[in-house]
Amino acid sequence: MEEQNAVRYVLGKREEDGRYPVTVDDSPAGTVHRRHGSWYATVPGHRNDRRFNDRFQAAEFLVTLADTGIRPTVPTPGSTHTPARSVLSPLVGRHADLTYRHLIPDLRLTVSNLVKASEAMARLAQLGWTPLEGYPGADQPWLMACRLCGWKGRRFWSHLRGRNGDKTPRPANRHPHCIPTKEFPSKLATLAAERTRECPCEFKHPMEIREAMSTLSLIRCCISNGDTAATTMHARAILEPCPASTRRAIVLRMAEEHWAAALRATRP
Repeated sequence: MEEQNAVRYVLGKREEDGRYPVTVDDSPAGTVHRRHGSWYATVPGHRNDRRFNDRFQAAEFLVTLADTGIRPTVPTPGSTHTPARSVLSPLVGRHADLTYRHLIPDLRLTVSNLVKASEAMARLAQLGWTPLEGYPGADQPWLMACRLCGWKGRRFWSHLRGRNGDKTPRPANRHPHCIPTKEFPSKLATLAAERTRECPCEFKHPMEIREAMSTLSLIRCCISNGDTAATTMHARAILEPCPASTRRAIVLRMAEEHWAAALRATRP
């Protein structure tokens, strides 16, 4: 069966978002992608959470799905992949176009992931980047714009945040054709002047631990009840752009750690 499937599927070239388009019997069948060490097979319009050891097993699974009549209901890459949409409903009003405050569908909607997203976006602001889509996790390509020169492309958050305790972003030259490296400090200093310690926004974001704990508690309750609309409104306090995003991320992390410690204390 594996030999038969290997002949029937073709893995396309890796796209910017990290997915490989797959055709089965010369027809689009979906995509495969890697996340946190596992591989997944995706057929637009159909949900599948199975994990595989490598891209080839994932592609073979697309052959199985194709044989049962499961094919993409929207175009797939190569002719193919539709940009990922948020797991949260769009907000109305002047923030409706700021889609990067949302998580993308492949990332589970959890309080932990929301806090990580707030930390990532706060750090991107410090480094002179603007995210153009939802936080995808540390090891997935993330579409963003360079505020030093206007370049747009995909970067890995794991590279920008540094590794093994080293917070130096990589690569040092940011991206091809950016401004000269020697100009980075002055440009970043100018951008730093935009950041504040207090939230000046009309919609107030949590700036104190008690406020952060209250927000996270409400989100946990909404997620538990399956109330996506309410989750969206409360997640706004975490993911919406704010000049004080650095302080917000810090208090959210402290609130999350406080909750985790309290939970551990209640266990036998």
